[in-house]
Amino acid sequence: MFSAGQTVYHRTRNHSGKVLESDSATTYLVQANGVECDFPTADLTATAPPVKAGPAPLSPVPSRVLTAADIGPEHQKVLAIVPQRTLQAVALLHDRNPKAGRFSALDTARKLNYIAEVTAVPYRTMKEFSDRPGELGLMMGRGLAIGAGR
Repeated sequence: MFSAGQTVYHRTRNHSGKVLESDSATTYLVQANGVECDFPTADLTATAPPVKAGPAPLSPVPSRVLTAADIGPEHQKVLAIVPQRTLQAVALLHDRNPKAGRFSALDTARKLNYIAEVTAVPYRTMKEFSDRPGELGLMMGRGLAIGAGR
């Protein structure tokens, strides 16, 4: 078992965080980007993985910027499946810029463009994974984590 506040690392995936709570079966942790998650305790270790050259970074900008004229019902559906925690994190980042205004006041195209920029997940990928919100949430969380490390 791990103690609260201890940094732990997943043995096979690129996840780490501070332990919130741990028992013999499950460890709950919070990652550097604020995302809380849980893993089987046996899958975690207190030893940091060796540093190695990773894959090329994700493209931070979508291949095409959406405009208000592009928006249809499918865009609204895609925006609706973006995980609530991701939307909250993206809105906080947006609202920190005093010149940007409020995220909630943006139209659908500008929201989707900003989400794509911050999470490094282009709209096409969001649409492709709209039937798999869990996987989409993981990709977006990874993009947020990578962006927070810059």
